[in-house]
Amino acid sequence: MQAKYMCLALIFSLVPCPVFGEGIPIEPGMWEMTTTTNIPMMPQPSVSTTMECIEESELSPETMIDEAMESDCTFDTMVVDGYTMQWSMHCNAPGGASRGVWEATSNGDTLTGGGTVSVDMQGQTMTMTMQWDGKRVGDCD
Repeated sequence: MQAKYMCLALIFSLVPCPVFGEGIPIEPGMWEMTTTTNIPMMPQPSVSTTMECIEESELSPETMIDEAMESDCTFDTMVVDGYTMQWSMHCNAPGGASRGVWEATSNGDTLTGGGTVSVDMQGQTMTMTMQWDGKRVGDCD
């Protein structure tokens, strides 16, 4: 179940939310985001494409705190260097824990990134990878 929350946290990081800290520049407008998720127990990657109206001019991993993360999730590191940001986080839950490492790069009207999430439950670890590519396709309606 923690893997589900980590996926949601990543996805919600690309949805317009209040920005609480420094992030990378992103051009507001309508964005097409394609996410590819690899889960070891699945026979093939899951690919989804969504359209999102992004109103903020800055993308920060901190936007995930209030929108998608449970109170038992915390950021371990957060580094912004120009157009690239890297962050790691961990979550504790009864019966298991998860940790994720992510990176995103924006060129203003494009966004690429990815990361891994490892979930420890009942003595076993499952590692999931996720990659995403986004591009601004116009103004919001």
